[in-house]
Parts: sequence; structure tokens; C-alpha cells
Amino acid sequence: MAPEALSEWSFYGEGFVAVDAQQRHTVLAETPGSKGVMLVSPAPYDEDLVVSYDIRPLTPESVLVAMLSVSDRGADATLNFPENYDGNMGTLTTDTDNYFIAYHNAAHKLPPFIRRYSEETVGQEQLTIAESNMMTTEWHTVEVGKQDGRVWLKVDGAIIIETTDAATLDAGHFIFRMRGTSERIAVCLIKDLRIDWVD
Repeated sequence: MAPEALSEWSFYGEGFVAVDAQQRHTVLAETPGSKGVMLVSPAPYDEDLVVSYDIRPLTPESVLVAMLSVSDRGADATLNFPENYDGNMGTLTTDTDNYFIAYHNAAHKLPPFIRRYSEETVGQEQLTIAESNMMTTEWHTVEVGKQDGRVWLKVDGAIIIETTDAATLDAGHFIFRMRGTSERIAVCLIKDLRIDWVD
């Protein structure tokens, strides 16, 4: 997917998205006071899919998340955020269904994990969690996907965590989410995005 494609995705939060055409990557950044920034795919995906991309967090505090099958809670693929939505986590955890895959989150003193936010999983969102962190502030290739009830995370070609969900969430949007800490904002670079649909 061309670098400029991500600039056409919906942006939420306090920050900015920009394309560096010369370096062929997209810059995603917060501004101070942010509650998180997000890039949301223009359309939902009906099928199982695999999403892969190269990403580089520019600070250790840049917490990176990929979200699959995101839709309004109890809806089928529809996704409508409130007017003036500021990117906060509360809306994502209580008002949407999604698979929440965090993979660069040492700043939150947590290793990678997969959670499912839905009416059925309130209080039991955690599906799986890794034993340790592995990402640095260098470039990494990340792959997330869901197929036939399996949801997984790969980093640099290696399966880090995976889980099986018997009542799999179906259609929904894909979201890049990022947030820093109270001391430092988050910034990352993204390139070579690829989305493959799985039969």
C-alpha cells in the first residue's frame, strides 16, 4: 500500500499524521495532553484478514496497539465515534467490540497481550499475554491477523502470542492506536502496510 494511503484514513486524537514521501513512511504523533491517537481504516473488513507492516516507535514510551474487527458495541461493522472524540480508551473499551493487540507497551509495565472488548467479555477481556517484551525503538515487522477463530501477533516473523476465540468477532475496521505516558508523547513511523483477506 502506498505511503500516502494512511493519510486518507480517519484520524482521531490530539496530534497529527503526515507522509514523508522521500522516506516512504507515515509519521503518527501525539501532542502534549493527548489521550491517544488513532488511524481508522476507511471501510470495514468482512472477511478474516492478515495485516502486516513495518513500524518504528521513536521513544520507549510510545505504546503501540493494533485493533481488529472494531465496530460499535453489538453492531455489525458499523463504527461511529462521538463528535469531538479525543481518542480516549474508555470509548474503545465500553462502546465498541474489538480485538485489542498491544505489542510495544513496556512503558505500561506490561508485555504484549490480546484482549477482546465486547458485551460477552466484560471483566474477562484478557485472552492471552506474553511472558516478556521484545520490541525496541528500531524498525520491526509486525503482523496481526484472525482466521477461523484464531487471533495472533507476530513480530519480525516470530509468533509472539496467539489465541483461539470460539465466538469470533466478524466484520469491523482495522485501527492503529498509539499513546505515550504522562511524561512523554508517543511518535512512530509506519511503512509497507499490507492487508490480505483470508478465504
